[in-house]
Amino acid sequence: MKCNIKTMVTIALALALIIAIGYWALPQIRGTLGAFIAMASVLICPLSMLFMMRGMQTHTDRQEKSGQPVEKSGS
Repeated sequence: MKCNIKTMVTIALALALIIAIGYWALPQIRGTLGAFIAMASVLICPLSMLFMMRGMQTHTDRQEKSGQPVEKSGS
């Protein structure tokens, strides 16, 4: 899985827009939304690390588990 910068920026801007519209359109939940934004800011680093590490599994890891021989290149 590879993400490019354009995709990540687009998703981040979309999420920020949704939060901004929610903050403006729903004044009765501004306190809750503010707490959510604070918690999301704290959790974004560990969650992104978790998803990044999950995405770094290589095809050779999957082949070794399935019992297929793995070709190794090099010297």
